[in-house]
Amino acid sequence: MTTFDNREFGYEAKFAHDQEVIFRATARRNKLIAHWAADKLGFVEEEAAKYADLMIRNSLKVSDDDDVVHRILEDFRNHGMPWSEHRIRQKLSHFMSIALGEVTASA
Repeated sequence: MTTFDNREFGYEAKFAHDQEVIFRATARRNKLIAHWAADKLGFVEEEAAKYADLMIRNSLKVSDDDDVVHRILEDFRNHGMPWSEHRIRQKLSHFMSIALGEVTASA
């Protein structure tokens, strides 16, 4: 292998690693925000776990933050909770910071 090949392999490995970290952190973030939302909605432990599992499964199908935000907004509105999309996105960002810290610490 040439130096160029080694460098290319290194970049590809780093890209793959970074994508895995993002995937794992996003799944963790979705679990954290789902448990937070479930708590706000007054779900008990078993309901909260089901809500989080559903949120994670849905986010694996659609890798879009909008889906998570809109699901929580809809659930909050159905329970008479006037949260704005902006506030939910702030929470999503907060939980992503926590999730990245947890995922990188465990790697």
